[in-house]
Amino acid sequence: MKISIITLSWDHLDYTQAFVKSIRKNTVLSYELIIVDNGSESKTQKWVEENSDQSLIYKENQGFSKGFNAGLEIAKGEYVMMANNDTEFPPEWDIKLVECLEKYPKVGIVSPVYTSGRRIARRDEQGIKLIKVGRFKRGPSGVAYFMRRDELINVFGKWCEDYKIASGEDADLCMTVWNKNFDILIDERVLIKHKGKVTSGSKLINWEILYSKNGKQYRKKWFYQYYFPYLARITQKFSLLKNR
Repeated sequence: MKISIITLSWDHLDYTQAFVKSIRKNTVLSYELIIVDNGSESKTQKWVEENSDQSLIYKENQGFSKGFNAGLEIAKGEYVMMANNDTEFPPEWDIKLVECLEKYPKVGIVSPVYTSGRRIARRDEQGIKLIKVGRFKRGPSGVAYFMRRDELINVFGKWCEDYKIASGEDADLCMTVWNKNFDILIDERVLIKHKGKVTSGSKLINWEILYSKNGKQYRKKWFYQYYFPYLARITQKFSLLKNR
């Protein structure tokens, strides 16, 4: 199997249906579609079970990282696409992204989505460039990450599950990839449709506050570790002593 495609659903069935339709219509290479349902109503969960190749059904929301990590546990593909369910993929998206990773062995993530600070991570036109993201800068939004499955699990250690539902997981994974001396590319040749903030905007109360808290956690973890590794070790030792 070439690709495992994993998405998370939390109600908003119409978006999941549009996502699945685009995957079924526009994927060329051999693939499996894994849908992890994070506590949707029974109608949505029934549809997920009937229309995915593999599904995981949870009664309560497991969060972004735990959801994708659960999907990775059952994935069989050489490559894995982890995408939001409010996206739609164009024809032969898989050909282009596989080509990119096969050509560049030191690329850990290739994404069709811009960095979160550029055009709000959305594009209106298909491009022709492969853009190398500056290391330890602002990485691409976690809307869609294409990676080698074994590398994601065994080199990068999967998604960090320390962040509460909202944000921060994608930035954390990007930093991990750079920290392991791999690059991140944005492939403008693949133009996906992305609605944006469908789940967080409707399901989370005061999601801006949650974003802020996760941002502080991210900076605490990576700022000291990257710029002041000595202080990071001191902080870690103090935390261990405190929790004894």
